[in-house]
Amino acid sequence: MATILKTKNVFLTGGACGLGKGFTDSLLAAAARVIFTDVNRTAAEATEKEFQDKYGKDNVKFIECDVTDGPKFEETFQTAISFLGHVDLMVNNAGMMVESKWERMIDVNYKGVVRGTLMAVEHMRQDKGGKGGRIINISSEAGLKEMIFMPIYGGTKHAVRCFTSCLATAPDVKAQGIEYGTLCPGPVDTDLIRNLDETKIRHSNLMQPERLKERTSSVERLQEAFMKLVLLEEMNKAILYVDSKEENFYEMKANNLGPTWPADSTDLSSQ
Repeated sequence: MATILKTKNVFLTGGACGLGKGFTDSLLAAAARVIFTDVNRTAAEATEKEFQDKYGKDNVKFIECDVTDGPKFEETFQTAISFLGHVDLMVNNAGMMVESKWERMIDVNYKGVVRGTLMAVEHMRQDKGGKGGRIINISSEAGLKEMIFMPIYGGTKHAVRCFTSCLATAPDVKAQGIEYGTLCPGPVDTDLIRNLDETKIRHSNLMQPERLKERTSSVERLQEAFMKLVLLEEMNKAILYVDSKEENFYEMKANNLGPTWPADSTDLSSQ
């Protein structure tokens, strides 16, 4: 049975390689039309040629863009609208994990996602004349739990998850005609986690390479999970976590530890 997309015109950031390239490939295979951005022009042009040869020049286009450059990002989004007619799926995928470049990382991982989301909202919302649509923001396992190796990266990914969930539960979400979803990958076999050292993460001496390898997913596994999210009949509020062994939807809840600190010895790890 052929895959049927509710959202065929796609704008995706960070599509030159890794997960972004994989997501773009899956969308194009499902008959979507995709504009993707990246800062790596050489890799992106190679990806563009590969996909144009495979899927047709009218179905995929690369535009060089740094999501931290607000005016350029907005200009690129308008170019995408002109090329596609309208955008009905926005995928904020661009990201980095280099703890030593924390200001840049916050700008890319969080501010870039916020800007991309808000641009898409204003374009899509039905209560302002748009056609509706979907927005998928890429968070991380580090956006679901505390991880000592990446406090700043994790902070940006917690922010992405919270930001997306807040928009998804807003009282005017039905009037907007927009659905919001979050994908939270565990470690994936991409450049993001290769050659981990003290520039990329903290306490790298405590990292257990065999444990990391055991939990690392292939890009292909993440492509399948991403398309699972894209193809949901009702996507709004969905938070999908996937690693090499697990693929489940999550709901974030706060645990009440009572009025005293330190808390009692209740084991919260099983909750």
